[in-house]
Amino acid sequence: MNDRIPFKPKEFLIFTTTSLLFLIWFLGVGIGIYVAILTTIAYILYRFASWIYYSELKIDEKNKAMVRTKHILNRIHKTELITKNFDPTVLEYIPLTRSGKTKYLMNYRSHKSNALLIIRTEQDKKLIENYIAENVKLN
Repeated sequence: MNDRIPFKPKEFLIFTTTSLLFLIWFLGVGIGIYVAILTTIAYILYRFASWIYYSELKIDEKNKAMVRTKHILNRIHKTELITKNFDPTVLEYIPLTRSGKTKYLMNYRSHKSNALLIIRTEQDKKLIENYIAENVKLN
């Protein structure tokens, strides 16, 4: 599992045209175009950075270990051992409600609390739970 945000040109087109039109309507032509260009540049840099720098969770079924690796440009930058004895019953999903939307924080609680991943929807949470229950065999 990883938290890499895909780089989709279609989203950039929709975001930039919508922000351009809204900012021109709200701020006027000259200032609106200037602010829209700055907003577009900031958005592209943010999305590009989140595509380059991401983390990945791996569960080694043979060794029963859970490892988090941080990648920069598809190269491993840092490796962190979460646990040597992975137990799926210790995983917890903490609901986070912001602006009327509920996301879930996937947390692994052993001797310390490890915030692993933020899950966007209830369906994604159930998908991850089912995948771990059905596919991760630790025997």
